[in-house]
Amino acid sequence: MRGSVPGEFIEEVLSRTDIVALIGEYVRLVKKGQRYVGLCPFHQERTPSFTVSPDKQFFYCFGCGTGGDALKFLILRENLSFPEALRRLADRAGLKLPVTALDPEAERRRREQETVWEINRLVAGYYARQLQDKSGAPARQYLEKRGVPLTVASKFELGFAPASGDALLDFLRRQGVSGEEAVRCGVAIRKETGAVVDRFRGRLIFPIHDARGRVAGFGGRALDDATEPKYLNSPQTPFFNKRELLYALYQARDTIREKGFAVIVEGYLDAITAHQFGFTNVVASLGTSLTREQARLLLRYTATALIAYDSDTAGTAATLRGLDLLQEAGFEVKVVRVPQGKDPDEFIRQAGKSAWEKLVTQALPLLEYKGIHLAREKGIETAAAKMAVLRELLPNLAWLKTAPEIEEGVRAVAQLTGLSWETVRGELDRFLEKGQKDWLNPRKSVKNKHKIEYTADARKRAEASLLRLLLEKPSFAQQVEAAGGREIFADERYRRIYLTIAREVAPSGELPTPLLFSRLAEDDKATVAALLAAELPEASEALVEDLIGILREKKQREKRQELLLSLQMAEKAGDEGRVQELLRQLAELLRNRKEGCGNGR
Repeated sequence: MRGSVPGEFIEEVLSRTDIVALIGEYVRLVKKGQRYVGLCPFHQERTPSFTVSPDKQFFYCFGCGTGGDALKFLILRENLSFPEALRRLADRAGLKLPVTALDPEAERRRREQETVWEINRLVAGYYARQLQDKSGAPARQYLEKRGVPLTVASKFELGFAPASGDALLDFLRRQGVSGEEAVRCGVAIRKETGAVVDRFRGRLIFPIHDARGRVAGFGGRALDDATEPKYLNSPQTPFFNKRELLYALYQARDTIREKGFAVIVEGYLDAITAHQFGFTNVVASLGTSLTREQARLLLRYTATALIAYDSDTAGTAATLRGLDLLQEAGFEVKVVRVPQGKDPDEFIRQAGKSAWEKLVTQALPLLEYKGIHLAREKGIETAAAKMAVLRELLPNLAWLKTAPEIEEGVRAVAQLTGLSWETVRGELDRFLEKGQKDWLNPRKSVKNKHKIEYTADARKRAEASLLRLLLEKPSFAQQVEAAGGREIFADERYRRIYLTIAREVAPSGELPTPLLFSRLAEDDKATVAALLAAELPEASEALVEDLIGILREKKQREKRQELLLSLQMAEKAGDEGRVQELLRQLAELLRNRKEGCGNGR
């Protein structure tokens, strides 16, 4: 929808929104100088690192790197889509969405989605009533056998699907819902004969909610182990994709934020039992291996995740896959070791609450768990075997964020493998020098991913400093444009942000922050917030010129290295024509560099 909303309208909404008042409804803010500070609502912390600027109308957390404008805050805090957040702020500001914003196709999709949610709400209510009805006795007996009281079943809106093939359809027709709509929602199927029948029959029903509590789909469990499949889920549709959902997240999200970590289990009953015993920061990955979409969803609530999958072979394999996926996404990851032959549901019920608490407290860090597994699998009796284990762990070491974490990780791996600290550190350094860290797409972490101090690379620091000056004094864009404009920036994010500034700055040199944020891509807002939150060097044309000079110099050096490498390859290949062309380009590069120095650059 964003593309169909005039930028001017977004700017007006942002200009009329008091970001301090908005965020103050979620966070206790204290005035400190020209800004307000408070505890970050997006990660657990004891010392306030969350800042809100009333004059620039942005927020930023120095702890986790989350930042942006009022729209971004609502999107993240309330798990809203961009259209939903814009509507919320527009209503708050007393503004009505312009007709041009109501893109027909987007509106059609929105209405379809809302229809599906409404039908799913009706279906969930119907199944819940059937569980309490006489026909639901088999499902109630199953829950009783599994130790789940009806009060807990009610919390998760569990239900029962009657065994007949048309009970739900009959109910929906009385509510004005057609068989075709039921098929589109995934609660009915069309047989080869053309007849439409209920999808779920004679099963215990688990409604699957999104993070806002809306029923996105359903899972159905057979009441006996002879029925196949044991579990039946709603089909994937444009409105339901279980890869993007976590079971019980709606019930767990507040506790996850409060405790600062989440525990991920496999199945519905694992999560339900954990909640029943008071462990309400537990979510389930819907019986499948964790997905990147699920990791990104969970990252909105915490950056620490504990995996507590079953201890069988399949569960161990899923744990190992999940470890790498979560670490790559930016989590601190640990593993809860459920005793062999048990799943969390069985263990909690048999061993009790304190035993589970102990398991969680003793969860193993990623490197230790993975190292122990690899040592058992490969053995570490020989030097070659030890090095094989180390090579498997190098990517995980490379993903660590800070020097102390890397130091601790190197020591842990050295202890696990029996290799010396120097050997492990040396192999890690070689691994990084070979460019493997780039291949690993370094740090998609929530921690400081947008901070301009993130890299020690002088080019990026210079680019960030130049952008910071432009944000404070957009009129400098003319100076940058005259020196090469977007080509000065190697970082693609910075290049996009510069182009937005250069395009939107007024002839007077003014660029209100709400206007800038209204034109930025969502992914770039946190970067701009980080830049705005950084300390500002004293702005001057001379400093801008110096930074441009640094960036030009570095670009010329990189170009020279590239040309020299190409020249070496051309000489080896005996391509005389190519050699002469590259020599000409090198001479021109040297001449341009001298001219730049002669101009004081």
